[in-house]
Amino acid sequence: MPIWAFHGAKDDIVPVEETLDMAEALKALGGNVEVTIYPDLKHDSWTKTYNNIKIYDWFMEHQKETSS
Repeated sequence: MPIWAFHGAKDDIVPVEETLDMAEALKALGGNVEVTIYPDLKHDSWTKTYNNIKIYDWFMEHQKETSS
């Protein structure tokens, strides 16, 4: 399942390194991971993300794989 993670570089609640570490760990296991770091944002990275039409296009490009 593809993952697109978002994080504010100035987040004072969850360190940005935790997102970067998670992404690297998933990639090491063969995961399909993208990361966007907003350089001027704190913890609220979701408002900018959900105001960007690209996230909805990305959602539509992916679907959950089903097993037979």
